[in-house]
Amino acid sequence: MKVVSDTAASYDAIIAGGGPAGLAAAEALARRGCTALVLEQNHEIGSPIRTSGGSFIDELEALAIPANLYHPISRVRFVAPGNAAVYDYSQPRMCVIDVRGVFQFLAGRAVKAGAAVRVGTKAEAPVLQDERVVGVRTRDGLLHARVVIDATGYRSALLKQAGLDPGIRRFGVGAEYDMYAPHCDEREAVLLVGSDLAPAGYAWVFPWGRHRVRVGVGIIHPDSDAKADAYLEALVGRAGRYEVNLRGAQPLEHHSGLIPSECFALRFAGHGILGVGDAVGQASSLLGEGIRWAIHAGIMAGEVAATAIEKGDVSRAALSEFERQWSKRYGKDLRLAHKINQRIARWDDRKWNQRMEVLKLLTPDQFVEALKTNLTGGWLLRFLARNPGALAEAARIL
Repeated sequence: MKVVSDTAASYDAIIAGGGPAGLAAAEALARRGCTALVLEQNHEIGSPIRTSGGSFIDELEALAIPANLYHPISRVRFVAPGNAAVYDYSQPRMCVIDVRGVFQFLAGRAVKAGAAVRVGTKAEAPVLQDERVVGVRTRDGLLHARVVIDATGYRSALLKQAGLDPGIRRFGVGAEYDMYAPHCDEREAVLLVGSDLAPAGYAWVFPWGRHRVRVGVGIIHPDSDAKADAYLEALVGRAGRYEVNLRGAQPLEHHSGLIPSECFALRFAGHGILGVGDAVGQASSLLGEGIRWAIHAGIMAGEVAATAIEKGDVSRAALSEFERQWSKRYGKDLRLAHKINQRIARWDDRKWNQRMEVLKLLTPDQFVEALKTNLTGGWLLRFLARNPGALAEAARIL
């Protein structure tokens, strides 16, 4: 593989954003022999942390993420104001990742494949020539590229300036403490819903090993104008009510962030430019889970861009192959997830308590598949066929 000097002025591809989507795209491009440069505006890959890091072990194994970078979960409690569902796993299927560690692992893998990475460098604007993106502008000057990939997150900075606003107006707004919590159960993740905890959203307690626990609240705006930080403080203060032991716990980090809470954009390709990851809403809006989706999207975008570069055609017509592939592979599940999210964001405490009875009918494995946004798989049809009451509830939700 060709290793690119990061002082070069021209590349096959420039990727704006060193998150999981951008790094996965860079690796895919480099493995195809393309010269690729990642521009990360922060001074460290993986910082600041803006995600709780919940994920799934089989998905991470398929993406070749090392096991030492995630913490397995063997129990999940889903708590409503007056009801709860509990799922136990003899073989853990869910996990919480070391976010900074995973991002830096992805960066290392991209570099090993031949990509270049610059930290502390922001792609400020796309360079346009006859309505085609031909590079980016940084504070140090112009960098030319045959394809530019916008992986800047929910701001979609380059796409908007290139006339490709993805139109995302609904966001999950999160606040979280990463705590040293010596007495918190490290085997158990807790999801909490209700008007006292997270109106139009949910709260979480996610252990990630070594007595570290992420305690957070996410609220969807504009469904609610509540402030996540205020609810976070309340959650920490009364965690014992929910059988979460934060005795002696202290916050070591405070995280905040936004994630699109809509279905992915209809259009995320233009002449010489692609959007990927949160920049075009490619997370699952069911629970606001985005990291593994971003990696999948980055790989797919990188492969499409590499093919376009090899063929010498980086027009929208060529790059929109990414739109087609993404919609074909993930579109049904992600669209359904968004519909469900829109409905459950409006549930009050009474409705959550009622719906929890349906969730109790799910086996632990079925619950995992639902959280994974595997909503059009055969398991769901079989479950609904065997549970007529659940079928009626599903009809009301959809």
